[in-house]
Amino acid sequence: MKRIHLRAVALAAILTVLFLSMPVQVRAESVTSVVMTYQDKVYTKQIYDLETSQIKAGADTDSLRDIEGLLNNLTFQTNGEVKINKPAVVNAVKSAIVAGRTDIRIDLTGYVEGAASAAQTAAPLQTGAATAAVPAVSSNLDSLGIDCKLSEASTRFRANEDRAQNIRNAASKINGMVIMPGQLFSCNVAFGPRTTANGYGLGNVISGDTYVKGIGGGICQVSSTLNLAMLRAGVAPAERHNHSHRSSYIASGLDATISGNTIDYKFINPYEYPLYIMAVTDGGVITISVYSNHDATKGIVYEPVVSGGNMSNTTHLIGKLAGIQVSDRICYSSRYKQ
Repeated sequence: MKRIHLRAVALAAILTVLFLSMPVQVRAESVTSVVMTYQDKVYTKQIYDLETSQIKAGADTDSLRDIEGLLNNLTFQTNGEVKINKPAVVNAVKSAIVAGRTDIRIDLTGYVEGAASAAQTAAPLQTGAATAAVPAVSSNLDSLGIDCKLSEASTRFRANEDRAQNIRNAASKINGMVIMPGQLFSCNVAFGPRTTANGYGLGNVISGDTYVKGIGGGICQVSSTLNLAMLRAGVAPAERHNHSHRSSYIASGLDATISGNTIDYKFINPYEYPLYIMAVTDGGVITISVYSNHDATKGIVYEPVVSGGNMSNTTHLIGKLAGIQVSDRICYSSRYKQ
């Protein structure tokens, strides 16, 4: 019996070694490649299994929004001369995915829309009118004198959180906007109603001393990032409110909360030239850049400086010319519960 048992153990060991040495077939995740071309410009996006399944089920996914962002970049790179019919391109990608194609190539020249008339782009705006800003895709940026970046600001978020959808959606609402000289920009107007029909979903919002789920939760990160970008562009807010609690994604004294139609973040373009806003998300980062004419700030470089403690402070806008401080403007004060 002992000899049989030893033989059985030896056989089991041999079979185990043979099994482990057998090649294991691993199924690689399939990738759908989207390649979009316009003249000498090439834009690519890879979409993986999970999202292709979601697209086939009719969902609007992050990759589809990324494609829209790439098309916005094309408009910017061509100084607004090329406006692409984004819904048509996205629908073409959707149709190709539903049809089972994994190598999608699109010539964007077939999706170019006509440029807006000069009368539309040059139409005067009432000073202080809280209107939705004119989309840059309907104007020629070069003809507006927009030729350089004034500032940039980035904040991080968790890409897999429910509030991430709202951050991406709100960013898309202001991406490509032009604010004319003297025009009042309003986040509440630009972001639109916080409803599911307007692309928003559930996310954390502050209610009293705690966090609860609310439609549009997370969009304050976009208004806060915009506030920092505008301060660095030398633009102080016309209206700004701090959160009751300090935000984890931005330093104390730099946040800007909005709520309903009563609490807003607003600014007026103080320059003789238009301001162009680019707001894009990449994974868990939102970046907002502000562009205008190189002569808008007269060579002055601006940076916000927060004085005081984390719970109570004052935000200054410091201006420097050739490294020498030439201005110090108090923009607002903040007071937090915790």
